[in-house]
Amino acid sequence: MVIREKIYMKALKRKREIVIYLPDDFEMSGKRYPVLFINDGQNAFYDEESYLGVSWKFIESVEAMGIDLIMVAIPCNYKPLKREDEYGPWVISREIAKEFGTDHKLGGEGKRYVSFLVKQLKPYLDSQLPTDPDDYGIVGSSMGGLISFYAFLKYPHVFKRCAILSTAFWIYEKEFKKMLRFARIKNNSLYMDVGGQEDDERYVPSNEMIKNALKKKIRHFEYHYFAYDDHSESSWARRVPYFLKMFYR
Repeated sequence: MVIREKIYMKALKRKREIVIYLPDDFEMSGKRYPVLFINDGQNAFYDEESYLGVSWKFIESVEAMGIDLIMVAIPCNYKPLKREDEYGPWVISREIAKEFGTDHKLGGEGKRYVSFLVKQLKPYLDSQLPTDPDDYGIVGSSMGGLISFYAFLKYPHVFKRCAILSTAFWIYEKEFKKMLRFARIKNNSLYMDVGGQEDDERYVPSNEMIKNALKKKIRHFEYHYFAYDDHSESSWARRVPYFLKMFYR
């Protein structure tokens, strides 16, 4: 079952329609379900709604694997450069901002976006749906991976599971290295991957750097290198079953 709800994001003072997937028998089962937040949620479920017409096919994956899960797809902000603002926990350096085609301040709204997830959206879902309040995960790719990882490090008591695919760590290498020093994630679960056909001067080295920094920080950890995968929705869709199996089987 899929439902859609329009939410006013108090921390960001803007509206967003979210899409929620629930197991078909959720009203009768008497179960409480783990919850997975999906950033760039426009790409989560349906090809016709996704970027370039290719979705991650989450629904097909969970149903094929027999996983009972509530999935909450939060689309990105479609306005020019607002995705970078919302998914950027810190202001992006001027040099990197120029690569996005702007001389103006870019990034820095990510902290408020994550505050919306934790302080507004999660309590709302817990009050309306049969969620397991102690079993939340979060997933994202590229800049969606950045904000997912930030949420995981900032609120490890909320997000016990995190999947980050082809994460654009090169934008914030120093900030995340510093944040990792104080992260309390040892007993949480993290899935991480990167593709060999991405920008190998940026994506691969920066992901390897974070992977190495994580070695002594977390026990339940998987890292995958997909030599023939590029930076695309079709590549990420193929990798969804990897972290679903790690987290929920």
